[in-house]
Formats: sequence, C-alpha cells, structure tokens
Amino acid sequence: MKKAFPRVITLFTLILLVLAISGQGAAAQPTDMFLLAFGKGNVEVKLYSDYFCGACKTLEPNVEYLIADLVKRNIVTITFVDSPMHKHSALYARYFLYILNARKEIGHALKARAALFEAAQQNISDKDKLQEFLTAKGFKLKPFDTKPVFNILQGYLRIDHINATPTCVVVRDDKKEFHQGSANIIKMLESLK
Repeated sequence: MKKAFPRVITLFTLILLVLAISGQGAAAQPTDMFLLAFGKGNVEVKLYSDYFCGACKTLEPNVEYLIADLVKRNIVTITFVDSPMHKHSALYARYFLYILNARKEIGHALKARAALFEAAQQNISDKDKLQEFLTAKGFKLKPFDTKPVFNILQGYLRIDHINATPTCVVVRDDKKEFHQGSANIIKMLESLK
C-alpha cells in the first residue's frame, strides 16, 4: 500500500500539469467542456462540418430530425465540431457557441446551425452583420471566452485527422469509424436507430 500512494499522487500531479499546459485546467469553465455535446448515449458521434461547405449545408436538413431523435432517445452523444475550412468559419463557430451559451438544447442548436448555414449562403462576413442576422432570427447571444472550447475542438480535429467536411466520427464498442460525405453519414445515422 505505501508504494502505491506516491504513484497515485504522481499520476494526479501529472494529469493536473497536462491540463494546465493544454489550457483546460482551472481557466476553463465547466460548461466549456460540454457546450457542444448533446445526449447521454453510449455511441459517441462527432459531426465535423463547415458552414461554408455546400455538402454540409445539404446534409444538415436531412439529418436534423434523425439527430434530434437519437439524442432524445439517449442512443448517441453527439458533438458538433465546426471545422475551419473557410476564412470566416471561426467567426461562425464563435457565434454558434454564443447561441448555445444562452440556451443549450438540441432543437435550438439545430435551428441555430440552420440559420448559420443560411448566413453563410448569403456570404455574411462582417461580425456586426452576422450578429444582426442572428438577432433578427430570434437568437439570444451570450458571449464568453471561446478560446478553451476552440482548443478542445482543435484537439478533436488533430486526433481524428480531419481534412474534409462533412465527416462523421463514430465511437462504439471501443471502435472508431469514419464516414465522409452526406450519403454515408445519413446511412450511418440511420443504422443507429
């Protein structure tokens, strides 16, 4: 027993050090880690998309009901990972986080994503105009420091080696699956029913 105690302390200290270096320690708010995740299912789904991606825009309306149903029935835990494929993607991702920070519900998140895809189609690139557009659509915005969340999202992009959107990563039974393209993602989500 005496030998295990120092080892536990060392492991705990190492974990704290890694969290501090990565910026995910005390500086991160508790909501930061879970702001983009919905549901409590055993199947982990990460949907990588970009608001300026035509295939992503086509995919989203086709999977909204399916995603909401899978979350409601606690089949999946889904995380929306906004991928920076376009020069204005980070701005849109920030405003998506502001919307979720004001109200975190899957239906609300899906409506916000639809509005952001619409704004991207209109090529709104100015921060103030995007804010006006979203406010006119009825969304409340609650700004906060998004850097900790962006750091987590960047980590997901690196770990999953994402270089194209839309991509869906599914983890179930300790196996990671990658699905790219609208048809493949829809088929995979339907298989989870």
